[in-house]
Amino acid sequence: MKKHNRYLRQQTLEQIGVEGQKQLLESRVLVIGAGGLGCPLLQILASTGVGYLTLVDFDRIATHNLARQILFRNEDVGRYKTEVVAEYLKAYFPDCKLAYHTALFHENNAAELIRNHDVVVDATDDINTRYLINDYCVLHDKPLVFAALYKFEGQLTVFNYKGGPSLRCLYPKKPQYQEIPTCEQSGMLSTVSSSLAQFQATEVIKVLLDLPGVLSGTLWYYDFLNHRQRSIEFKVNAAQLDDVKNKKAEHKIHISIEELGNYEGYNWIDLRSKEETPLLPFEFIFRLPVGSDNFLEKLQDQCESAKPILFFCQSGSRAKKAQELCLNSGLQNSFALLNSIEDISTYLSTQCQ
Repeated sequence: MKKHNRYLRQQTLEQIGVEGQKQLLESRVLVIGAGGLGCPLLQILASTGVGYLTLVDFDRIATHNLARQILFRNEDVGRYKTEVVAEYLKAYFPDCKLAYHTALFHENNAAELIRNHDVVVDATDDINTRYLINDYCVLHDKPLVFAALYKFEGQLTVFNYKGGPSLRCLYPKKPQYQEIPTCEQSGMLSTVSSSLAQFQATEVIKVLLDLPGVLSGTLWYYDFLNHRQRSIEFKVNAAQLDDVKNKKAEHKIHISIEELGNYEGYNWIDLRSKEETPLLPFEFIFRLPVGSDNFLEKLQDQCESAKPILFFCQSGSRAKKAQELCLNSGLQNSFALLNSIEDISTYLSTQCQ
């Protein structure tokens, strides 16, 4: 392969060269999330010449995304993020082939998505999804480039690199959803997310090219407000890795609040009758009592195909029945939420503040 004019400057680096550029063009990277981290990261990876990108995101573009999610324009509001990203990368980076999945990343599609990629990138903003991505990277022996934001602070590391430690080696116990605020709750600045995305993309390239200095076993913190940095070293916890590897992979049909991930990634279906309380006053909830006439037809008419169906009721028993009905009718992408209605109400009130 001769030097490619498009990548001439980076090919001049002795650590990359012509062979390194060829390797990038043949590499496959899975990016989960097209938000404040994912948008600039996808642009950087495509511009660097990563040949195959796969994007997973369920969400539509909202006006408040535009300040920091740099691939989107005013006229894109309301469209799926994945579709707009695909159009952008195709127009500007012809060497990059993008596959996209307009879906929530969850246990029933995780293995299929992860197994055929060289590197996985966590650009999400949800603690449950982060642990799920980590566990499937461990199961399929894939390096995971991780970044997280909190106000003016960024965190960066690489998990599961050449037998290195994973997220559960650093934080064995997954925090409860109410313990870790999302960016929606704590706020964020576009300069912080885009700057951290550049560091994250650099780690992806280092992993793909087997360059020195990969942040494996090191959690790097940067305070963008005061320009201070620090690092925390951590080691492999063999017991935690064994626990993950010994989990039996199965098609999941029942779920709890602690496993949900982003609440916006589901079609919420309230199976209770109109007389039952408490009322959950959220616009995204559709009330469809189980046993209603034309239940399945109404369900399909109401639900967005990109999102799994999430059934709930007073205690979980009707949710199980509705989920079983879906399975028997060929609707595979559904879950029964087993928490009590009081717990569900508390969870949603907390998440929707």
